[in-house]
Amino acid sequence: MELREELSRSILTKLSEKKDPLEGFYASDETKEAILAVAISGRHLLLEGPPGIGKTTVARILAGLLPSMYIVSGCRYNCDPQNPQCPECIGANPLPEPVKINGKGRFVRVQGSPELMPEDLLGDIDPVVAMQCGIHDPQAFTPGKIQKAHRKILFIDELNRVPERTQNTLIEVLEERTTTIAGFELNIMVDTVVIATQNPEEYAGAERISETLGDRFERIHIGYPTEEQEINIIKRYARRLPDVTIDDSLISDTVKMSQATRTSSHFSRPASVRASIATYEQSQAIARLNGRDAVSRDDVIKAAKISLESRTEISPDSRYYDSPGGLFGSITGGAGID
Repeated sequence: MELREELSRSILTKLSEKKDPLEGFYASDETKEAILAVAISGRHLLLEGPPGIGKTTVARILAGLLPSMYIVSGCRYNCDPQNPQCPECIGANPLPEPVKINGKGRFVRVQGSPELMPEDLLGDIDPVVAMQCGIHDPQAFTPGKIQKAHRKILFIDELNRVPERTQNTLIEVLEERTTTIAGFELNIMVDTVVIATQNPEEYAGAERISETLGDRFERIHIGYPTEEQEINIIKRYARRLPDVTIDDSLISDTVKMSQATRTSSHFSRPASVRASIATYEQSQAIARLNGRDAVSRDDVIKAAKISLESRTEISPDSRYYDSPGGLFGSITGGAGID
């Protein structure tokens, strides 16, 4: 069974059981419906939006829905023992014992960066093996992340930080589900679903994804969560210090401080959800440093100044640009931003 069919069946099974397939991801119902529609239809997914809104979480949740699979032990291409296809497994007699991989293990991550080369995705020749076996022997080829994603989800974080030349190595996989290994006259099947993310273009290092590549994806924008959703994210994913309590009203204040940066024209880069999580965690640490077992509002204010100042960027047009203290004081003091 193809990966996309396995994923589709897993999602539909969850829905038939009246369960949320994306449980743990907080976004609007419309956004979640769009993501599930793309996944059920077996299309490749491009999630765009600011950092810290759960794009990576979506990919990991979808991978976790997949059933376990068996691969040929030691196979560099994740061959199915019932249908081996790589040169190494086809030539093996008998095949090594199969190994079981659970759903969460069916996930290959690539971190996008300007330094990512085509060889990182497509693989390259191992010079040591090439000297022993010959440069045209398939064993001399070291698979890249694309081949390692066979029968797995390939997650590419920040795709628009990847150079266009490297981006284009994905086109054959997205369109034909194969990779051509130059010099070996080999076409290796890659049964994968690609989930990629991109940050807004105004973020440092971000570039535009080529139209040719972008056309192979279904693009879905994810916005910032609501106040209630962000509170739930904190309660679910943030660390709690043992024996330190924090009132729900202070968690709400934490979220409001971060959200104030997202609606203000004074910020060219507002605070992410990670800023709220950091404020929540650091406020507990500040309480503990002062010998208390309960977080106070002053603790939250001190923690917010640390997390907000390090994660936001004030617009050059803002009158607070040269004196940011007043701006952050307005936010943490709850007086509003004028």
